[in-house]
Order: sequence, then C-alpha cells, then structure tokens
Amino acid sequence: MKKIPIVSLSIILLVVQFIAAQTVPESDVSSKYKKIYLESGINLSIPVHIQMYRSHKFEIGVNIRAFKKVSPKWDLGLKVDYDYWLIKRNAPTLTSESTLEERTLYSNFSIFSIKGNTQYSFTPKWYWGIESGLGYALSDADRKFGLGFVSEFGGGAQQFGLSSAFYLGRYFIIGNKTNKLGLSADFTQFLAHGHAENSLGLKVKYRFIN
Repeated sequence: MKKIPIVSLSIILLVVQFIAAQTVPESDVSSKYKKIYLESGINLSIPVHIQMYRSHKFEIGVNIRAFKKVSPKWDLGLKVDYDYWLIKRNAPTLTSESTLEERTLYSNFSIFSIKGNTQYSFTPKWYWGIESGLGYALSDADRKFGLGFVSEFGGGAQQFGLSSAFYLGRYFIIGNKTNKLGLSADFTQFLAHGHAENSLGLKVKYRFIN
C-alpha cells in the first residue's frame, strides 16, 4: 500500500503525456473542449487501516472538482476535498492527564486536500479516475498536531502528507440531462513517512455545467 501514491502519480503523468500527444481533428473541436466544468458533492467513508479503524468510525465531507475535457473520453482537472472524521462512541474518556497522542487519537479531525485529477469515461455512463496531491490534517484536540497520533508517522506532529485516490463511478440521468449526477466508490489514502492511512467510501457529485 505504501507504493500506491507513487504508482498513481506515475500513471497520472503518463496519462497526461499520452493525452497531450493526441491531436484532436479541427472538425471535432467544439465548445465542450473550451468549457471549464464544475462538479460538487458529498463524501462518506470508513477507515480500512487498523490504526484509524480502532478509534474513528467514519467521515463525512464535501468535494469540488473543476475540469476540462481534452478528448472525447479524457478529462483533466483539479479536485478539492474536505473530510471530517468522527471518533467511535466507545472512545475512552480523556482527562487532564491524557497525553497529547491520546487526546488526538480520540478526537475528531479534518483533512483538507487539493489534488491533480484525471478521469476516463470508458462508456457514456461509466468512468474511473486517479488523483494525487497535498493533504493537510487538523485535529480538534490540537490543530498543530494533525495526524501525529499515528505512531508510524514519526511520533510527533504530522499535518502534511500525500493525498491520493483511485475511484470507479457511474453517471445518472436527471430529467433530460445526462451525466448530471455521479456516484463513485473511492479508495483514498494519506501518506507520510512511508506509511499510509487508508479509507474506502462513496462520493456523490452533481455537475453544475453540462
């Protein structure tokens, strides 16, 4: 799992080079290649790594993605996510004697991420995508400590990491508008010091410009 973000980033670079090398015939150029599209929606995930699985139950958040179509099947864009992780109900009661690691381990926290994104539509409705960029973590117990409660992150404050994701999804028709609503299954991770905290979830997104 530690190599997934590096592999994902390499794939993105190869895809970008491949797309850039393609020449779209002049007759195929239309307004849809000049538009900047905008999608936004809701995230809902559960942790799948043992460290976070013991202390946090799920996250809820929002996503926004701006992109341009560079070919009939490929999009290139920028993705921003905000995820808020909630602790489990059976978390120990924290006291004034609790260590900083304990207080952050059993506290809610947020992750902001901004990622380069590429998406491929292999049918008019089905698509997959990969993205990678920077993640920034804030703990409700100590905003400067971030995800420092994860021992593999070095046993100290850890706010920054590599945020990456791979997803598979489907668009749906709303009224007479195609591809307005999308639903995807996402595998995401936050990587620092060679260790990744992973999550699996669903993302719903609505396209404002079609």
